[in-house]
Amino acid sequence: MKKFGKTSICFRWIARIVSGLTLLVFIIFAIGEGLPKFSTLSINEMIMSICLVVSLAGVLTSWRWSLIGCLLILIGYIGFVIVDKQITILSLFLLFPIIVILYVLAWFFDRKKTEK
Repeated sequence: MKKFGKTSICFRWIARIVSGLTLLVFIIFAIGEGLPKFSTLSINEMIMSICLVVSLAGVLTSWRWSLIGCLLILIGYIGFVIVDKQITILSLFLLFPIIVILYVLAWFFDRKKTEK
């Protein structure tokens, strides 16, 4: 029983660390590059910007409410992928599904703990 409890805590904190670093990278990027004027963006760029904001809001939300945060992350990420099909393996945007997977693993092991 304790083994699963420690495993879920470990996954949850790994997810929090990865999500915190992800937020930090995007904040540094936004400060360094500056935010573009929304009115100068194309429709696709506007949609991708909104999807990015939704995903980042999900990353913040997942610290307190994992399920709601994961749903926001996935909605934003899927929207981004639909608009921009050129996401590569080395893209920072792949951190979003990794964060979701880590939170889902934490949830799974939390359930295993309560079943025993």
